[in-house]
Amino acid sequence: MPTYTDALGYNRGVAGFDAKNPFAVSKLEVVLDFAAIKAARAAAAATPLAAADTMQVMLIPTKCQILAGGLEVISAETVNTTATFDLGFLGGTPAAANVFADDAAANALTFASTALAAPVTIGTTADTIDILLNTAVPQNAKVRVFAIVVNLG
Repeated sequence: MPTYTDALGYNRGVAGFDAKNPFAVSKLEVVLDFAAIKAARAAAAATPLAAADTMQVMLIPTKCQILAGGLEVISAETVNTTATFDLGFLGGTPAAANVFADDAAANALTFASTALAAPVTIGTTADTIDILLNTAVPQNAKVRVFAIVVNLG
């Protein structure tokens, strides 16, 4: 159950806010194309993803508050149709590993989002939002991961 900190096959952005509007509410977003991720990992001779692996998919800047987060399956999985996702924070800090999505199915056009009753505050150390590949590794699904954050700095 390794945790992958690389971003082979996708762009997870930077841990910062838009310089043009640094104090506004922002939507951070990453699209995970699992076919591209698989190809990029193979081309880089990186370890293939496996069930129960965790990917750090989105960089979260310091001094912010996460109001909501979630994922949307924008292209359903047709190969490993038992694949499901949890979305949150590895190790349960600063919130649960499934705070934004719990067992979201990859084989259907799914939208799983949570507006937090107790928003998650990120302090002086940047963090990541992580996706757990619960039951199988998707081969061709496309998943959009997003978070609504406010800059408190």
